Amino acid sequence: MILMLICLFFFFLCLLFPEISGEGVRRGLSLSFTQVIPSLYPFILLTTLFKALSHDSRYARRLSLFAGFLSGYPLGAKVVAEQYDGGLFTPRAMLVICNNPSPAYMLSFVGLESLGRPVYGLQMYAAILTGNLLTGILISCFSSRKQSRPAPTVLRAQSAPSKMSLTDRVFQDTFETVVRICGYILAAAAAAAFIRRIPIFPPLIRAVLTGCLEMTAAVEFLAPMDLPPALKLPLITGIISFGGLSVFAQTRSMIVHSHLSIKKYMTDKAIASAIASSIMYMLLHYMI
Repeated sequence: MILMLICLFFFFLCLLFPEISGEGVRRGLSLSFTQVIPSLYPFILLTTLFKALSHDSRYARRLSLFAGFLSGYPLGAKVVAEQYDGGLFTPRAMLVICNNPSPAYMLSFVGLESLGRPVYGLQMYAAILTGNLLTGILISCFSSRKQSRPAPTVLRAQSAPSKMSLTDRVFQDTFETVVRICGYILAAAAAAAFIRRIPIFPPLIRAVLTGCLEMTAAVEFLAPMDLPPALKLPLITGIISFGGLSVFAQTRSMIVHSHLSIKKYMTDKAIASAIASSIMYMLLHYMI
């Protein structure tokens, strides 16, 4: 019932203010075609191919995890849910560790294009990875104390038998993943466009609320603001580490056939984002 009311509310908003919703969708399309698809598509294609070829090959599965780790949201979640079979970390901890923004996104878009200094993007990326790793270690230690047996192995989605060739199946799976990701980005971008126009909130509050939906829109909102670096950079770091509802929805669609919980993931990412923001603040403090 609540979800239906929310849908009706946004329906009438789009009906009354089509220029705002159109602006958000255009921004989402631009983000999808200029950043998301060019940066994610090669990695999605490769990890899907690794999965199809791996079968019982531990080496191929490790290659997939490595590619997912470097490729950005939500591909890390996809490879953990489908191919991680246990190890030093629990599957829940591995999901936090592997599901990151990509280094290209941090260095190019955040560091260079948005803030004018690639070193900021590098520092933020290091803070985010450290926050995720520390959170993953805490999760694994807590889980090992709480339960006497290892965490359950992640279930892998089983594809229905098909007469399609291996190449056709790989391209179909890749295309479905790309469309799913871009669909969530478009919805979040349209909603974020309305939040950015709320006049009763100061710009900083609107930026944070936008970040709760879609991190790239929040970065674009925060970057030109006249704020001290000790506030702006840790805030951007925390927003990107958290990801927002758009990333959560994308992640949920990747782990839906596994034992992994999106609610626990959201809690874990909140902890990781707080750690990442603190690390970024300390980096700036000691640099100054």
